[in-house]
Amino acid sequence: MAREHPDVLSVFAERYRTSQAGRTGENANDFTLDYRELLKAARFTDGEGLVEAERRLREAAQRSTGRLSLDLHPRDQRLIHRVRLAREGGEAWLFALLAEVSPTDQREALAACVQSHLDDHLPDAWKERWQHWIRSLADAARSGSSVQPLERDDLVLSNELLTVLPRLLVWQEESLLRFASCMVCGSSKRLEQLQNRIESALRQLSEGAITTLEDLGITDKPRAVRLFGPLKLVLPEGTLDLGLLRGAVAISEDDLRRALRIECAAARVLTIENDTTFTELVKHTGDTLLIQTSYPGRAVLALFERLPEIECWHFGDSDPAGFDILRDLRARTGQSIRPLHMHYRPSAGTEALSTMQRQLVERMLSDPKMQDCEVELRVLSEATTVGHFEQEMLGPPTIQGWPFYHVNACSPASALRNQ
Repeated sequence: MAREHPDVLSVFAERYRTSQAGRTGENANDFTLDYRELLKAARFTDGEGLVEAERRLREAAQRSTGRLSLDLHPRDQRLIHRVRLAREGGEAWLFALLAEVSPTDQREALAACVQSHLDDHLPDAWKERWQHWIRSLADAARSGSSVQPLERDDLVLSNELLTVLPRLLVWQEESLLRFASCMVCGSSKRLEQLQNRIESALRQLSEGAITTLEDLGITDKPRAVRLFGPLKLVLPEGTLDLGLLRGAVAISEDDLRRALRIECAAARVLTIENDTTFTELVKHTGDTLLIQTSYPGRAVLALFERLPEIECWHFGDSDPAGFDILRDLRARTGQSIRPLHMHYRPSAGTEALSTMQRQLVERMLSDPKMQDCEVELRVLSEATTVGHFEQEMLGPPTIQGWPFYHVNACSPASALRNQ
């Protein structure tokens, strides 16, 4: 049985589709492709395939009435130099022959899909922006420009995104991601799958005022902060004294913001990156307000906004990401937060620092907000491995109350020499 080969015209059509002429419709001249390049793209490597490719091209050119032609060697008509598709009418003929949607029709279909959402129901505050955005996307679709966050080659996905977005823009309740997904998409996981595209669309629509689903009240976990220590929330209904509790609690952002005032009798605040270490320190705290957070969410930021003036510390992992969380906490809370027990702990058996980790360290070394961490960051930048960076590697607390661990056990002294 003869070996099957790809249709050389289909390969030629795909090269046209990805060309500037195919993407944008702007083709001042005929589209041409070197014959040998076409054969290479089609992976015609044996005699049978080469014969079939040439036969198919010559036959198609003969029937195309000039819309497909072959540039032949002037002295040997058996040799093909280039395959040429006419600027006028060539695209429509080729894709009709192959029973495929042409790039022009594809662009027009996407533009029509986008335009069909122009008058979707939205609040007055969003209608003008929405219509301007839709018109811009439709123009981009016709011209072959970027239509991100839509997908040019997936009309169904693009239509789905444009259907979901208005439903999100009228969302008013604080809800978890999967519940909102069921209400908006009809599936508990679909919103998460579309999240990157949706958030990109929200940034475009709002000109950066809305950047995440969380800004709409949709979160993958409740907007709350876990904490433990001497803190009082004076609410309209009465005073909630957390200092009377023996375990950590989660306080919602809404309760933090509606409190008439927040009173804190702690000597200091300590944020803790990992939940496991936070749980251990809760057993040993005294006059310290403990807050569990990595990169801070809205509830953590709301708490810092309401706290009275108090010294602040952060206990995180001692890898580049751990120090970056400290940097982010400082930047977003505006507090002079000091690092606690965040020193390089050498270990030859741990992973080498990656290029991205070293680049992150270099960025922090040039950040004025991280100047007080220069010694620790330079030790980290010169290390051969990431070391025992996890908080949990320090083991259980060795001191009842602040600072929880013996300082000598966390000292960075001679860290590089001990690798």
